[in-house]
Amino acid sequence: MGVLGAEFKKGCLDSLPIVAGFIPACFTFGLVGKGLGLGSLEVFLMSALMYAGTSQFAGVKLLAAGTAAPLILLLTLVINLRYLMISLSFSGAVRRNLSTAVKAWIGFSLTEEVYAVSILSHKQSLGQETADGKTLELPLHYLLGLQMPPYTANLVSTAAGISLAAYIPAAFLPALNTSLYALLIALIVPQLRGSRRNLVICLCSALFSWVLQPYLGSSAVLAAMLAGMTAGLLVPVRVNRAVEEAA
Repeated sequence: MGVLGAEFKKGCLDSLPIVAGFIPACFTFGLVGKGLGLGSLEVFLMSALMYAGTSQFAGVKLLAAGTAAPLILLLTLVINLRYLMISLSFSGAVRRNLSTAVKAWIGFSLTEEVYAVSILSHKQSLGQETADGKTLELPLHYLLGLQMPPYTANLVSTAAGISLAAYIPAAFLPALNTSLYALLIALIVPQLRGSRRNLVICLCSALFSWVLQPYLGSSAVLAAMLAGMTAGLLVPVRVNRAVEEAA
């Protein structure tokens, strides 16, 4: 096996923990999408084309509720703004002379998990210079091996969830919608511990969503998000005393 094949194999092996996490989440997404009454093709394409974890669940929920397409796109854009920061950080670790198609694939299939695993696995070498003055970067074949298996697992697991939904009684499918709230709670609660700002943002957003829902319908989500963002800007951030002393 050549160097390129070895790098691809290493990427595939490093992707196994990511695949293990994607399988149940994407399987549940397929079930939830069908439970909300959406068509099989709609659910599968949202998983295949969006490929963005939490925003997939939010998007399919809004789509099923009849939310206008521009609002869904706007909310998805805001939710996924974190990928802008990840991509900016990641771009310095990737070769600049790659083709447009390869860059498009790397950008599309870049997730938080892929970012973390790739950076941690090469943290000792990234940024260092070789004897001929070149800066070491992430090997392309390693990235391909790291990104392809999770995306494949995303498609297969979503399709499996969609297929299994046909064998589950229709009366039980709506109960699967609670997996969305469980996922969101699991993401939010750890961020609230020790952070007064995050707690204020969460409580303010929830309050505005509850109060405005009867008047604005699905648009209340956007209003609540803006209210939470504004409240968060008004809360001062506590600076660690050790950091202050070091400064």
